[in-house]
Amino acid sequence: MRKWGIALTIAAVCVAGVLIAVNRVTAALDGDEQDCLRQLQLDEAAVRTGRDWTSEDIPGVGDYVDIHWQAEALGNPCSPAPGPTDWVYEGVLRLRDTDTPAFAAWPAAPPGLPPVRDALQAFVPAGVKWRHDGQFPQRVQKHNVDLYVDPDLAVAWFTIRD
Repeated sequence: MRKWGIALTIAAVCVAGVLIAVNRVTAALDGDEQDCLRQLQLDEAAVRTGRDWTSEDIPGVGDYVDIHWQAEALGNPCSPAPGPTDWVYEGVLRLRDTDTPAFAAWPAAPPGLPPVRDALQAFVPAGVKWRHDGQFPQRVQKHNVDLYVDPDLAVAWFTIRD
C-alpha cells in the first residue's frame, strides 16, 4: 500500500509540474499575442506614403504624383494558428494631369461611394466627383483591385485585396 502512495505522490507532483509549465508557456504566448495585437493596431492606424504600387498593380494610374494609404488585416495575423492572413490596402493617389483624360468617359459613381476612411479623407479634395467604371473591381496580379477617379481634380481612390 505504501508503494502505491509514493507512486501516486510522484505522479501528482509530475502532473502539477507539467500543468505549471503549460500555464507559463500559455501566459507567455498570450503576452506575445497581446504585444502583436497592439503593434497591429498601430500599424493599421498609420498613414503611409511609400510607393508600393505601380500602374501594373492599379491599371491606368500612371506615374502618380503621390500616395497616402493604410493597411488592414482581414484576419488575425497574431494568432498562433497556422495559415495566411488576407490584407486590404486602401489609398488616395494624386494623379498627373496627363494620366486623367482616360477616366473622363467613366460614368459617375453612386452617391456615397467609395467609402474613404476617415484617416484618408484629408487627402481627398473638396468637391470630389468620383467616377467608377464597370471593369472594376478586377483581378490584377493575384489581387482584387478597385478604383474610383475624379479626372477633373486628378485624384484617385483605390483598394487592393490579397
